[in-house]
Formats: sequence, structure tokens, C-alpha cells
Amino acid sequence: MTNATHKPDFSERVDQLREYIFSQPSSTFENNPLAVANAVESFANTKGQMMIFRDAKLQVARTQLEAQTPAPRTILEFGTFVGKSALAWGAILREIHGEKISGGINMYTFELDPQMVALFRDLIKLAGLENVVHVLEGPGSESLKKLHAEGKVTSVDMTFFDHWEEFYLPDLQLIEDLGLFQVGSLAIADNTDFPGAPQYLKYVKDGGRGTTGSVKYESTSFETASRPGRPSIFEISKVVAVK
Repeated sequence: MTNATHKPDFSERVDQLREYIFSQPSSTFENNPLAVANAVESFANTKGQMMIFRDAKLQVARTQLEAQTPAPRTILEFGTFVGKSALAWGAILREIHGEKISGGINMYTFELDPQMVALFRDLIKLAGLENVVHVLEGPGSESLKKLHAEGKVTSVDMTFFDHWEEFYLPDLQLIEDLGLFQVGSLAIADNTDFPGAPQYLKYVKDGGRGTTGSVKYESTSFETASRPGRPSIFEISKVVAVK
């Protein structure tokens, strides 16, 4: 029996988010990924108490992506969660290249939880991003290896880390080892203040693996306004050399 002190588990919150989105007129969201992303953030702020990549951080990242030359074509995301950031990355790619994308513009996001994958696939369809955004179920490292082996990902313009923080560094190094980074590529890591990713931060701020490494970074921490107790710092690292 539900009482006043009952707190829904995360599965319930995902179901509530689905209801929140799909109970509204579909015309509100059709072919409008930023509207869907904003609705997810609104739910997270007012109802779901979810840790997502909020708009203040997104605007900083957007500026970095829009400044890339040549324009970004491939984005990876480790940790789809409820899909807010993935929707935004897809929308940004479409805005940069125009709505009539001829091909070769892809955003791949990796997620372990099948409930999240199912929700996000429905959100992708609602937002009209089926040709740009692709969610793969399973460990991100294995999904990326498969994409690379199939020739679907041969270079990466931006990678976003927002999964388990202890995997930030191994997954970054996997991208290096596969030879996917190029000069100008970006690695963006969320929640570097809390829960924190000290090994990852030390690595990118030190420039990478050093003399034995093939990729060198310049890295900057960004802090945005946040409610008390919520993570507010994220890291943007730019590839400045590839041997």
C-alpha cells in the first residue's frame, strides 16, 4: 500500500517520465528533439529527481561543438540514462548540418538498462532523429568495438562520458587505442566533482599518457550554477596532437 512517505524506485520514475512525455499532444514534440530534451529536463527538475546533463552545461558544450572545423559528424555517448543529452547531441548535429542530412552524420549512445533503451528508442522516434541517433544496448566498450570492427565508426569528433565514473578513463583509452581521435576531437566528462573521476581528471589534465601515448589533450574544467548538493563541474578536453 502506498503512503505519504513512499518514494518510487527508479523503474517507477522511468515509467512516470514516459507517461509525462507521451500524455502530452504528440504535435508538441514531433520532429522537435530539443522540445523533447527540454521536457525530460523539466521532469527531472520537478518530478523525477534525476541527475542529467542540464541545459547550463549543454550550452557550454554546444559552443565547443559549433566551433569545430570541420563540423562534427560522429558523436559517442557512454551512458544514455533517460536520453536528455543524447537528444540534444542529435539536435545539435542536425542544426549544424541542416535537417536534410544526406548521411554520415551519427550519434551513438550506449546503455546497459533495457528499460532505458526502450524508452529512448521511443523518444528518438518521437523527436524525428531515427536517421541520426542510435542507441545500443550493452556495455559501451563492447558496442564501440563492434561498431569499429564493422566500419561504422572510423573517427570520433566528440565523446561524452556520463556513466560509471570508474570507466571514464578505460573507455577514453579504448578510443585512443582504436585510433578514433583526431586533432580537434573533444572528450566531455560530466560529474567530475561528484561522484568524481579523479583518475580520469589527472590523466587529461596531465595531457594523456605522456611520451608513450599517441594522443595529447588540453583540458579545462567548467562550473555551472547548480542547486545545493548537485554536481556542477564537468571537464572538456580537446585533442591537440595525435602521433
